[in-house]
Amino acid sequence: MPRKQRIWYPGAVYHIMSRGNRKAEIFRDDKDHRYFLERLKTFTEKHSCKLHAVCLMTNHFHLEMETADAPPGEVMGRVLGEYASFYNWKYSLTGHVFEGRYKASVIEDAAYFLEVSRYIHLNPVKAMMTRDPLIYPYSSYGIYLSRDKRAENSEIRKMLEGMIETSRVMSAFDYNEEKYRWFVEGDESHGEQEERIMADMNEDEMWIPRNGACPR
Repeated sequence: MPRKQRIWYPGAVYHIMSRGNRKAEIFRDDKDHRYFLERLKTFTEKHSCKLHAVCLMTNHFHLEMETADAPPGEVMGRVLGEYASFYNWKYSLTGHVFEGRYKASVIEDAAYFLEVSRYIHLNPVKAMMTRDPLIYPYSSYGIYLSRDKRAENSEIRKMLEGMIETSRVMSAFDYNEEKYRWFVEGDESHGEQEERIMADMNEDEMWIPRNGACPR
């Protein structure tokens, strides 16, 4: 049976996710994260895509990506293919690195666009990898809260600064970093929206990596 063609039109925005085959890790060290981001930067720039949010976990990743002149497969096919070849070569592995086709859900309203941004930036907290999303080093959250001294100042952070387009999100909060921080980290419930996002991405809590108690 042929694959169902993804919805695409110039300017379409997607929540994109892919995870490791058999729930295995796909990032083991900083070099892995850097190589993935380098490939992502190369092919998003080639196709004039905008990245609004990024979070690389241990066994999966999330992107919020706006397309321009090409569908998301033109970017993701190259990124995942080149990264899988690198990963197998580096760790002397064979076979699939990623579990099937990447998932891409079209974002068609402004409120959902903001909820996806929040969901992506809270992923490390959901996975109990940290209590504070701002200090997680492989996320674009710190780019949005650049004035906060808790934000990681690292090579990965510098790479992300050159990749993330913040204006579309921040314009909804009058470009006020504290308003966005409260939207992401505040006490207001987003349970219904989170359930919708998880359903759209076919994501559940059984395969999310968990490190036991939060280390910090």
